Amino acid sequence: MLLIGHELIPSEPFYRVASIEEIAKTPSNAVVLFDFEPTLSAYCVSQNVSFALHVKHIKELVLANALGATYFIVDKSLALHAQKIADDYLFDGKVLLLSNDDNEIEFAASHAIDGILFEAGIVSL
Repeated sequence: MLLIGHELIPSEPFYRVASIEEIAKTPSNAVVLFDFEPTLSAYCVSQNVSFALHVKHIKELVLANALGATYFIVDKSLALHAQKIADDYLFDGKVLLLSNDDNEIEFAASHAIDGILFEAGIVSL
């Protein structure tokens, strides 16, 4: 299980961005994070930038996979359904539960969620 942004586990931060200009300001090996946005996704693919999409609906999840997202960031209410779809369709990307609470580790582990992105692991530009 991936634990990104947990205080005990070293990890590279995700960079929250909202524009192509902000993507250009991130380190070359960074993972950028943004809400579902096909234009930014296409830019990331063309520039070989790893990206995570915060998806709020199953339709966005399926499209995010087709767009080439490395990570699918989901809220707890969507996590179980998203993980089942990702497993059933053999998505390349990983489903990450967005959380502030390390008590969610037990929930994620019990339900075979790929990992958790703790909000402390997100840097805003």
